[in-house]
Amino acid sequence: MTTKSFSIITATLLLSNTAFAEEVTLAPIDVISTNKTEQSIENTTSNVTVITAEEIEEKGYQNIAQAISTVAGIQMTNLGGLGQPTSFFVRGQDSGKVLVLLDGMRLNDPSTTNGTALLDALTTNNIGQIEIVKGGVSSIWGSNASAGVINIITKEPKEGTHGSVALSYGSYNTRGIDADIGYKSEKLTAQVLAGYLKTDGFSALAPRDAEDDGYENKNANLKLGYTFDENNKVNLSYNRIKTKTDWDDMYSFDLADDAYSHATADQTNYALNYYFKMDRYSAVFTASKGEFERDYYTSNFFGDAHNTYKATIKEYSLINAYDYSSGKAILGLEYKDIEGSNLYISSFPSLPTESSYTNKAVFLSNTYNINESTLLETNLRYDSYDEFDNETTYKIGLKHQHDFLKGFTTSANYYTSYDAPSAFQLATPAPGSLLKPSYTRGFDVSAAYKELIAVTYFNNRVEDNIDYVYDPLTYIGGYQNVDGTSKFEGLEVQGAYTLPALNVHLSANYTHLFKFEKEDGTELPRRAKDILNATVEYYTENNMHFSVDAQYVGDRSDDDYSIFPASEVQTGNYTLWNLNFNTELMKDLDLYLNARNIFDKEYQSVYGYATEGRSLYAKVKYSF
Repeated sequence: MTTKSFSIITATLLLSNTAFAEEVTLAPIDVISTNKTEQSIENTTSNVTVITAEEIEEKGYQNIAQAISTVAGIQMTNLGGLGQPTSFFVRGQDSGKVLVLLDGMRLNDPSTTNGTALLDALTTNNIGQIEIVKGGVSSIWGSNASAGVINIITKEPKEGTHGSVALSYGSYNTRGIDADIGYKSEKLTAQVLAGYLKTDGFSALAPRDAEDDGYENKNANLKLGYTFDENNKVNLSYNRIKTKTDWDDMYSFDLADDAYSHATADQTNYALNYYFKMDRYSAVFTASKGEFERDYYTSNFFGDAHNTYKATIKEYSLINAYDYSSGKAILGLEYKDIEGSNLYISSFPSLPTESSYTNKAVFLSNTYNINESTLLETNLRYDSYDEFDNETTYKIGLKHQHDFLKGFTTSANYYTSYDAPSAFQLATPAPGSLLKPSYTRGFDVSAAYKELIAVTYFNNRVEDNIDYVYDPLTYIGGYQNVDGTSKFEGLEVQGAYTLPALNVHLSANYTHLFKFEKEDGTELPRRAKDILNATVEYYTENNMHFSVDAQYVGDRSDDDYSIFPASEVQTGNYTLWNLNFNTELMKDLDLYLNARNIFDKEYQSVYGYATEGRSLYAKVKYSF
């Protein structure tokens, strides 16, 4: 089933006040995250959610983690406030099983433990659209996609010369400036986007009012394109993110008053895309490179330490697509060269660790309209590695629009998927272990009636998970594949409804996890069994927008490591409320106000770490 974010509806309503008096029709939405080529969101069997730039601005999201935190099936936890490490779970599976892309450039850092992307560093200032695909899609994207794909697309330049400048200020002395300028003509497109965000923050470790742990983010994105003729064009992309973060080491003598522990990160991505199109055939050649560097400085009862992580990804691909009368066929060829290293410098130094491997892949995808009401989607992919086991993955999906009730759609997908060891895991295996990819088998079944209600059941089984093991006798540890099967099973319900007479739009989603089990049958920590999100929005005749949204988090367990052995604690059962307002102050000048946690709820998403209290943020944006 294809799900459109409710933001699409609200954006449509905002564009036209007369929409309330008429039947609401959604603007066509294209995505590229389901088969690596641009296609209508309706022309896929996958579960796809799209978050628009309008919703990001209306809700005042400062980073990607906040923007996706209210999507059905996604949960977020934080080790403190803005810029502190963030973990996210898609249908109960950890972030290492989710591929994150920015303008097609891979953001998953191989030097992290599970190969995750650092969502806390991705600000939203220049985002045009976020596509979220849930369910295994390794049969298109390869590794790190067994739970889904998050594809982030930056803004595109408009015809002529356009741009914007936005200033923001808010609680915890948070201030920022975002700017973009772009040019587009028949032949040439050029765009520069830049942002700066800084906050004094609050203590990472609870209590919140201990010493401040600040954060700074500098980012820049450049795009340059040239169209040679109607058949040939080329694009260059560049993205860089530099961050500085103060944090608290839970093993520091000073705990929440730890004023020394801090971290820096520097991430750069480059990409060259060459497009060719003739009649029904099109091809895209891509060469890209990602460079990741992270440094962590800490002072604890082992003394001062400096931990460095570096990784590089070089990637080349050729995607061939052919549109035929009843569908589209795709042949993809890929090559990746991945390397990573780690050095721990302290009074107890260790030898540097490093690893590298290559990945060659070929995949076939076919989207076939059996008739006007039925869509069949099939994928098959083979990945070859030089350092561990090769993998074959596939997907078959079916979607049908039922004639007996216009707007009623059902769909089902069965897929296999996998996640390769990260460079960090490959460099630090348990003695005698040869790591291999973990493997996922799963399916989802959906039913939807227009935008009013959609229900999805999902079921995933993961074998050969990779985990850290430690021998207390030899004091030697490392990563190895774990015997057994971990299980993830749940239900997502979402719906939206507009009251035209009142200019009010209602939306909500609910996720329940039946199973989120480790291989031994015990439940994984930091996943809530139930999450409910709800939003009420009101649009005035003169383009003012008011909204209130709430998130309820149900039972959720964590581990208290301050005592030995660690004991289980509860961190769930709370509701957060937010208020949002935006209006056009004058032509081309907009104001956004966002109040979070308005009832100043005390809660912890990770046990022992502080969270944001009642806070207010404002942004003024001028567009030209």
